Amino acid sequence: MSAEKFYFDVHWIGPTVFLGPSEARLMELAWTQPSVTVKSALYHLGETSGTAYTTVSTLLTRLADKGLLSRHKEGRSFSYRATVDREEFLRTRVAEVKECLQRNFHTPKSSGA
Repeated sequence: MSAEKFYFDVHWIGPTVFLGPSEARLMELAWTQPSVTVKSALYHLGETSGTAYTTVSTLLTRLADKGLLSRHKEGRSFSYRATVDREEFLRTRVAEVKECLQRNFHTPKSSGA
C-alpha cells in the first residue's frame, strides 16, 4: 500500500471509512471477483447506479494508482485485480490510523503565541 494521504470518515463502516463510497463499492466488487473490467463493474453496479463508463474507468485507474488494484491490458480494454484482500486492507488502514493517533498523542504541544 502506498504512503500517500488517504480518505478517512468516521461516519461510515467497512472500507467506506477509508475510501470514498464509489471507490469502496468498486473494491468490494474486486474482492469478490477474479478480475473486473469497466464493463463488468457497470453491470454489477446496476443501471440504477447512474454511474458513467468514464467515471468507473477513472475510479478503477485511481485505485490502481493507489496500489489497491493491479491493471492488465486485455485486448482493447483493461482488467483490474485486487492486490490486497479486504481483511488486510482494513487491518493495515486501522494500524495506520492507530499509529497516527499515538504519534500525535505523544507529541508535545508547541508553545506558540
